[in-house]
Amino acid sequence: KDIRALLATAACQKIVFDEGHPGGYYHYGVFEPSTRYGTMDLAVASDVGHAVPTVSEEDTDDSRLILTDRVYEYNYLRGVLDGVFTRAGGTRIKTDNAVLNLSLLSLMLDFDLYREHASLLNLPILHKLRHIEDTVQLQVDISNAIHDFEHSHRRDDSVTRIKIEQLIFEASYKFLVAKGFPMRSAFNELIQQLSADVSYQRLVLLCKINMSLCAINKSVEVDYYKVRCNGEFRTVVPRAFSKSASDYLESVTKRYTFAELDGLVWYDDHPVFDLTPAQPDINLYSVRFDSPRAVQSMVKYIEIKNAMKILPVAV
Repeated sequence: KDIRALLATAACQKIVFDEGHPGGYYHYGVFEPSTRYGTMDLAVASDVGHAVPTVSEEDTDDSRLILTDRVYEYNYLRGVLDGVFTRAGGTRIKTDNAVLNLSLLSLMLDFDLYREHASLLNLPILHKLRHIEDTVQLQVDISNAIHDFEHSHRRDDSVTRIKIEQLIFEASYKFLVAKGFPMRSAFNELIQQLSADVSYQRLVLLCKINMSLCAINKSVEVDYYKVRCNGEFRTVVPRAFSKSASDYLESVTKRYTFAELDGLVWYDDHPVFDLTPAQPDINLYSVRFDSPRAVQSMVKYIEIKNAMKILPVAV
């Protein structure tokens, strides 16, 4: 429940990449000074003159190491997580605790286990995905969830997505512990604000998941269309994006009644878009009517833009 523990999990702290290392983890601590005077603090997040944390590969009685924690090897930890998810046997997690499910989603993404085990999670945001393996659409939905959260918590403008992302980045390569942490730092102030409201735990995880998806999809922003169907807006990530088409679709579906049924978008009993592919083709057409014969007229032709093509589907 502590925000520091959540940051340690979300930021994948205490991870090393050394596949050949036996045992799966290193001991992590600080070496004891020869004078044996003074307190032993783990230097964290600032230069305060404390002993630098050091990794020890030796396992002897002569090692002058004060053991504080373990640092796990990536592939070892991935195997542990994969084993836990596999033993679930495809049965969805019963709890609807958002923090737990979002934490597991974050780990699945970071350890490349999402496509294989995402169906285990009990998250409405995943249930709405037509293709659960579509990480591009998931990135759009996660980003919108962050926006909705920020919109509903405008009372505290000091906690923003940018600040949380900076904190997660900082935590990804620095150990956050109580001792030796600068109390007047901006990050510590932000941690105190996050700890004061448990709802921020969800925001921290959403931000971390969004950062992971940006890395996976190799894109910070994903272009998408907003289409109003069945009385509510839904996002559609097209194969090819057009800003003018985006503006028109949002406007026309808000003005007229469109419906979605069996993966098809319908208007007036006519199917116009097929949303079943992960990234569907959403095309608008221009239709031009020319005069059938040469006549003297100020009107040379009539052109209709943003026309929708009726799909060849039996009604």
